[in-house]
Amino acid sequence: MTNGWIDIKNTDMMLVMGGNPAENHPCGFKWAIEAKKTRNAKLIVIDPRFTRTAAVADKFLQIRAGADIAFLGGLIKYAIENNRIARDYIINYTNAAFIVKEGFKLPEDGLYSGFDASTQVYDKSTWNYEEGGNVGAGISGTQAAAGASFVAEPKAQATLGASSPQSTHDGGGQGPVGGGHQAAGGPGASGQSTPKPPPMLPPNTAYDLSLQHPRSVFQLLKKHYSRYTPEMVERITGIPKDKFLEVADLFTSVRKDGDMKKVATIIYAVGWTQHTFGTQMIRTAAMLQLLMGNIGRAGGGMNALRGHSNIQGATDMGGVFDIYPGYLKMLNPTDTDLATFLKRTTPTTSKPSEWDSFNYWSNTPKFMVSFLKTMFGDAAKKENDFGFHYLPKIDRRYSWVEMWDRMYNGQVKGLFAFGMNGVAIGPNSEKNIAALKKTD
Repeated sequence: MTNGWIDIKNTDMMLVMGGNPAENHPCGFKWAIEAKKTRNAKLIVIDPRFTRTAAVADKFLQIRAGADIAFLGGLIKYAIENNRIARDYIINYTNAAFIVKEGFKLPEDGLYSGFDASTQVYDKSTWNYEEGGNVGAGISGTQAAAGASFVAEPKAQATLGASSPQSTHDGGGQGPVGGGHQAAGGPGASGQSTPKPPPMLPPNTAYDLSLQHPRSVFQLLKKHYSRYTPEMVERITGIPKDKFLEVADLFTSVRKDGDMKKVATIIYAVGWTQHTFGTQMIRTAAMLQLLMGNIGRAGGGMNALRGHSNIQGATDMGGVFDIYPGYLKMLNPTDTDLATFLKRTTPTTSKPSEWDSFNYWSNTPKFMVSFLKTMFGDAAKKENDFGFHYLPKIDRRYSWVEMWDRMYNGQVKGLFAFGMNGVAIGPNSEKNIAALKKTD
């Protein structure tokens, strides 16, 4: 949630998908009503059902369940084609001007470049930026204002991850062990789903402030979403073309004629996150918001309606298997001391040399020491790495899906269920029942 509930009162446009805040978040939804009353903000609801949120919407469209990406893709195409984007914003505060490496291929045939059919795994070596600074003809690199920040793990980490003796296990191929939510490079331990760690970002990224380079992020995005025509949106989502165009015009109207005074927010909940491709839905919406310059502004943002004890609470308490409180990464067996851990987990800057970088996670050493002092009090001293060695380490992934899969395969012999019903709330109830039958 980039902004917060109260800030919704500052918006001029609300798009609600994958959520029903009027019923499920009634106290928070008062801020959406406040925006309508005091700012004449418009509310658009896209949902398979006519909900109580839809009942107070200015526009409601009924969509086929799971077709949200096609709808959002249509909005991206509409915004670009009708010049309802924040051009200065995306040049200075996003990676739109960055140049992607030669050899990268969009999925014209359904697959991106680097796919290995025999292993069903992508080689992501082309999924990276080109090195070289300003490549735009006649454009001074100093014109790039401070803004965008892009992070990469230290190069030493990639070497460590590639040479680790613990390169394979039954982790389920879901990503780096101990990577946490901010992981951006090789894990330094088992758990990597591909033979190679992700490519490191170059320290001096090539860019074109004119956005005309054919391999700029903007041009690649424009080409990719050119297929999301109103006709395609209608075919996939079931929303009539004329109705889609009405809503597309309304939502993007905050950028009509280059207006940057107004701002729009996207509001969603578990109606997005609990899809198997929920991450892609949210990323597509985030791209739309970045194109329109709605991220990092009062009344804008991507606002997930969180607050449930098993979601935000698990994150804040460190109940999620791969992170500690504060999104600090989990330790793995190669983290022999605090310095090694911090070298692996503290991102370094990757950006055009002329640009400044915020790099919030460069503060990881401060966050980690603060966390250790909170955990161990007076026992956390510089001489003993602030109690770093008291923390447990993991050598595999313990996500929900992988835990139940191991139970199904006879590797997990029992389950202590605390305040939850694994059959009722987890995916694939039949498999979970079968898994429980195999326990001791």
